[in-house]
Amino acid sequence: MKLTDLTVEVRDRTLTRVGLIRPEDLSLDVEDVFNNVGTFKLTLPSEHPLADTLRLPGSGLVITGPGDVLMSGPVTSSEYAASPEDRFGSIVFEGVSDSVILLDMLAWPEPSNPDVTTQKTGHDERSGPAESLMHAYVNANCGPAAPAARRRAGLVMGPNGARGPVVSKSARFPTLGELLTGIATVADLAFRIVQRGKQLVFETTQVADRTREVRLDVLAGTLAGQRVAVSTPGATRVIVAGQGEQADRTFVPVDSAASVEAEGDWGRRIERFVDQRNTDDKAELKQAGDELLADEGFTRTAVQAVPVADSAMEFGKDWGLGDRVCVIAGGQELTAPVTGLVLKAGDQGFQVGALFGDPTGFNPRAASTRQAQSTERRVSALERTAEGGADPAGQLLSLMGVF
Repeated sequence: MKLTDLTVEVRDRTLTRVGLIRPEDLSLDVEDVFNNVGTFKLTLPSEHPLADTLRLPGSGLVITGPGDVLMSGPVTSSEYAASPEDRFGSIVFEGVSDSVILLDMLAWPEPSNPDVTTQKTGHDERSGPAESLMHAYVNANCGPAAPAARRRAGLVMGPNGARGPVVSKSARFPTLGELLTGIATVADLAFRIVQRGKQLVFETTQVADRTREVRLDVLAGTLAGQRVAVSTPGATRVIVAGQGEQADRTFVPVDSAASVEAEGDWGRRIERFVDQRNTDDKAELKQAGDELLADEGFTRTAVQAVPVADSAMEFGKDWGLGDRVCVIAGGQELTAPVTGLVLKAGDQGFQVGALFGDPTGFNPRAASTRQAQSTERRVSALERTAEGGADPAGQLLSLMGVF
């Protein structure tokens, strides 16, 4: 991808595009994450004609590559700095992708009721094809079907192909992002919110298998550099606990072909306990185990790679976030999904890097952050179910058992 293929536009709080930042003025860092919230950092001279617009609350960027919009999102902070060498100063604008809406909003038990004090049901229980279920939860909680008080301005629903297996979910105040991630994992679906025209669109797509056409290798000249890390699975056997207490509690054991294979390869049986006391539906309990194994139940491969600038298979056009590609490392073929994008544009040129597999294999800070987020989700789930009258002390002991 060439610098001239990148378009960076500034939008105001009404999602109106008010101007274009020229390539020679760009000092931009973008980090995007598959099925998560991306970030950007833009530095402009204080006298730039679009700087004042970006300093207004609600403003943002729309970043477009050669084939599609790479990211859009609001500015979350700005910082002005000046020095004797730069007396006019510069402003650093930081922001996040529009998918942050899915992190901001919760899935209510009764989303049609905007009064949280009068929720008449314990959980919002839904079943259907995975893609349809994802659209239904977003639409009901912040989309066009949500009550006016919770409806996000400009947000519309993209096409829904009803793809994926039939799944069941019971939502009680998880973030929409957490809820959607679990559904998407078992259905090989990607999701995001991105600006198109003057609307924010919730989009879902099928993860593409491009392992035959996209083969990345330093020796073959398709990669400028790479690092590869291989590590043990996070779990090979899952025990999912449903409703009930002590000996009367429902337990469902879950494994998968990939987790059993990884168990044999590494010679380790790695057990995990999942507290799912919000339901006693064995299909839903098994699904909770399947979601964890789809995320952690295999030999984890993490790859950092920099594609060459003149590659015949161009990132952002021929392959992108979520796609499965083949990376040749040390003479071995590794198949991994594209989980991250790193883009830098400035006076030194333009670079694109990609992350494949589990990026936490290279970044201990990211690994600890991921563990903290997982712990927070489990604690939050226990707090929500405790409201329904379950024994908080018993749940706390169950949580301690997870560690």
